[in-house]
Amino acid sequence: MRRDLILCLLLAGITLVLYWPVRTFDLIANDDPAFLLNQPEIRSGLNGHSLPWALTGVVAANWHPVTNLSFVLGHQLWGLNPGAEHLVNAVFHALNAALLFLVMVQLTRSSWRSAVVAALFAWHPLRVESVAWIAERKDVLSVFFFLLTLLCYASFAQKSEVRSQKPEFGNPASGFWLPASGSYWLAVTFFALGLMSKAMLVTLPFVLVLLDFWPLRRISDFGFRTSDWKTKLQPSTLNPQLSALLFEKWPFFGLTAVLCVVTFLVQRENAATPSLAVLSLGLRLENVIVSYLRYLAWTIWPANLALFYSFPFDDHFYLALWPGWQIGAAAAVLVLTSILCVRRLGQEPYLAVGWFWYLGTIVPVIGLVQIGGQGMADRYTYIPLIGPVISLVWLVADKWPARILPRPGLALLTTALLVAAWHQTRHQLGFWQNAQTVAQHTVEVTKEDPRAEYLLGLRQEQRGDFRGALIHYRNAATSLTTVAEAYSATGRLLARFGRWAEAEKIYAVLLQLKPDDFTSHLGLATVLPHLGQTAEAARQLEAARQTCPDAPDALNNLAWVLATSEEAELRDGAQAVRYAERACEQTRYQEIIPMGTLAAAYAEAGRFDAAVATAQKACDLAGKQGETQLQQRNQELLERYRARQPWRE
Repeated sequence: MRRDLILCLLLAGITLVLYWPVRTFDLIANDDPAFLLNQPEIRSGLNGHSLPWALTGVVAANWHPVTNLSFVLGHQLWGLNPGAEHLVNAVFHALNAALLFLVMVQLTRSSWRSAVVAALFAWHPLRVESVAWIAERKDVLSVFFFLLTLLCYASFAQKSEVRSQKPEFGNPASGFWLPASGSYWLAVTFFALGLMSKAMLVTLPFVLVLLDFWPLRRISDFGFRTSDWKTKLQPSTLNPQLSALLFEKWPFFGLTAVLCVVTFLVQRENAATPSLAVLSLGLRLENVIVSYLRYLAWTIWPANLALFYSFPFDDHFYLALWPGWQIGAAAAVLVLTSILCVRRLGQEPYLAVGWFWYLGTIVPVIGLVQIGGQGMADRYTYIPLIGPVISLVWLVADKWPARILPRPGLALLTTALLVAAWHQTRHQLGFWQNAQTVAQHTVEVTKEDPRAEYLLGLRQEQRGDFRGALIHYRNAATSLTTVAEAYSATGRLLARFGRWAEAEKIYAVLLQLKPDDFTSHLGLATVLPHLGQTAEAARQLEAARQTCPDAPDALNNLAWVLATSEEAELRDGAQAVRYAERACEQTRYQEIIPMGTLAAAYAEAGRFDAAVATAQKACDLAGKQGETQLQQRNQELLERYRARQPWRE
């Protein structure tokens, strides 16, 4: 017990030291702003409005109320502080290392093997994305509850007996039989919290069944005859133990079913899942095979890891889909490995458990149901690769020939491997300091990645290097036409340089691809007056309003154009006030930018006293939130309103 406690503390401590540099890291422009900058409920801290929002709000096409709540609590404690948010991720990852060790010890009673499994999990370079990316709080948080679920389930399973027959639903004497164990219901509770942190945990009931086979040994087999290599695998009568164990887990399967429905509805509502017409089933299956084998390859040799691995929407595909015969050979490798693991159930059961843990837990993100534009992602391996690591460690410990290398030598070799993993992870971590460093690294290792180019463009634009930004935006836009943000940003900068005709063509292309795109309608409305098309500009403004009638960003942007445009035909102070007031109502008058827009709208409407008062509130909000640049900007506007002059963009 004392040794286990020391090992547990060492694992957590070394892991935290490994990721300690993240305390100085900045936001990553991809998704981080969605959690820390663009959600007024999060930025308002814990209150009567943000708590209901955390339970029901959707961020980045995902419903994860526990993750939302963690960000709300974080802002309540330390405000907008990227370093603190990064450290929260690191602390949870360190706790996960300790928890995985405790779970394995609880399951196997093998301290040293469990310590190696936990260390390989925690110190592998593939973990960097989940820890060093604030938006991936859902990874470390969900696995925290995942491991607590396994720990409680192991405690329950080791003290319970398996019923050989499941109860009959129609029999009042049996009813819905469920264990009365507190550990069991704690496991169900932790599972629910994990699902509400990240929906990827829907495969956890499948993991519990695997653990029932090994190492819990609550079931002798899965109902297959596998004793003779010459005999094909044939299903026999369903093992009554397996039947009872499956029934025992119906609350887990029920929660999984509910989350699958909720996730499907949320992502369909947010248009996060491309149809089969966009991505064919054949292309998805090819990517599945590539992904399964590449993840395993990166586990052994983690080189050229990046932020994005784009899905093959067109000819530009970093993963370089293999020729047909290689795809077939790779599929055969996966099938034969599965058969081999099943054949070795009696001799090395951990091989099948680890292998099918990997194959099963990665299904939600393997690409059959495509979410977003990525073909693969390092963060997707956070849970799945625990399985192969368990198999590898137990296989080496059981089968390593002592005549080749005695046990002390094997221990030294293992230590050297862990040290190498630690240093490689620290090296990989260095690329995640900010959006520019991680995007630049991604471009370098993938040679061509449109989303990384887009991030570099954003970074350059924020620094005022608009020509450099335009180069990156054009690289992104020409590499992959589905990166609409890059097209939009290109149009915005072309307009900034006064290249109106080129900007108009960009927005026209975007509207052909997506006729209801608010940003494109609004951007086109700002360009057309310079081409002598004022009437068409007004029509584009109306189209923008109809596209997003209630979205705060849409209302704010439209109000700003109506209040500050250089073209008199586009200005409408009264309408700008209505839109800006609606945007401020939806953000509860707690967002700096909508408040500044409302002040500009009041000024355009001739209500300068209201404009001064509102601009002062925007300055106060900016000072309170530490937004120095926004505070200075609103102070400049405040002086203009005091001089009874509206602002012209």
